[in-house]
Amino acid sequence: MSVTVNDIIKLLKEMVPKELAEKWDNVGLMLGRREKPVKSIMLALDITPEVVEQALARKADLIITHHPAIFKKLGSITDDNWQQGLLLKLAESGIAVYSAHTNMDCAASGVNDVLAARLKLNDVNPLDEESGLGRLGTTDISDAEEFAAFAKKALKAEYVVLGNAGKKVCKVLVCGGAGSELIETAKEKGADTMVTGDVRYHDAQNAVFSGINIIDAGHQATELPILEKLADRLSARLADRNAHIVITIAAETLLLRHI
Repeated sequence: MSVTVNDIIKLLKEMVPKELAEKWDNVGLMLGRREKPVKSIMLALDITPEVVEQALARKADLIITHHPAIFKKLGSITDDNWQQGLLLKLAESGIAVYSAHTNMDCAASGVNDVLAARLKLNDVNPLDEESGLGRLGTTDISDAEEFAAFAKKALKAEYVVLGNAGKKVCKVLVCGGAGSELIETAKEKGADTMVTGDVRYHDAQNAVFSGINIIDAGHQATELPILEKLADRLSARLADRNAHIVITIAAETLLLRHI
């Protein structure tokens, strides 16, 4: 069965509805022709030089990213800027790019559901039913340091940073990527522990002094698990249609590392 970029987009819209995206976000087809045939798809968090080189080497027809390949409005696309230069290279090579960001965070079986599953949380529900952001669940690991060590192993993170409020762990909020803005909501919902990434000093201070253990497992580590889940879901949907598409996950180097 012949499959086009537009066919893949229709599947993605079913799995990750664009309507779930925040108003400020930019999701959907970022680059490429909708009627281009697709035989190879690459999944990645970002469009980076290493991802583009892998896509070229594997002759990908479509890259699906979590973070938008184009976020701010572009007045031009030239090779004066590294990001625009990568878009030019992809366009010249006929590789399309589709991005699903906050809609992927909120969707069922999306970033936060997968993160909660990796941490083996029980009784998982959306933190906010209206927006769908964040997930609340429970754990049997009551010690904050033990739970932080478990999160590091479960997420294959190079490191985690723990702000220990001295609370026993039971009700856990997870938010992949950067979720510090949910600290106040977490407190209102009775969470005693939060797992997210990109936690700033004063946000950590606010959490700890509000009685919430906070674990910063890194932006990438909290989001990378979605790629494997998305690959499995896409493969199953395409198999149902007797479509034989090669789906690969890009190897993405950890951008910020402890040395």
